[in-house]
Amino acid sequence: MLTLLLGIVIALVCGAAGFWLRQHTKLSVVEVSALLALVAGLILPRVFTAGGLFALICTAVSYAAMCSNKRIKSYLDMLTVSFVCALIIYFGQNVLVGVGGRLGTSAALSVLIFVLISEQFRPDQAQSEQGVKR
Repeated sequence: MLTLLLGIVIALVCGAAGFWLRQHTKLSVVEVSALLALVAGLILPRVFTAGGLFALICTAVSYAAMCSNKRIKSYLDMLTVSFVCALIIYFGQNVLVGVGGRLGTSAALSVLIFVLISEQFRPDQAQSEQGVKR
């Protein structure tokens, strides 16, 4: 349980850092993702016993941070996606082991879940962005 909570906190920090870097630097989204994944991969496994899992979580969150500004518009949006991504990686860590693309798929799934849920709470905004007239 402590590993899950720490993984969520680390995901939130990584997501906020990714969003900030995306907004306030001239780095491309790919460079932001690479920087976050590199730092997480080099530091977290040396600091925590579950550091490998935390590095996986951060890498998946960094992929989610590459999402368009039209989908993830605020820190709250990014933190929500980061939270969902951490849950998916943690509970799915024994699923699809050794299968390529699972981190990117987890990130995409996190964003998809966020978008679908947020459209339920903001249906007028979602429809106006898609060009639907009432």
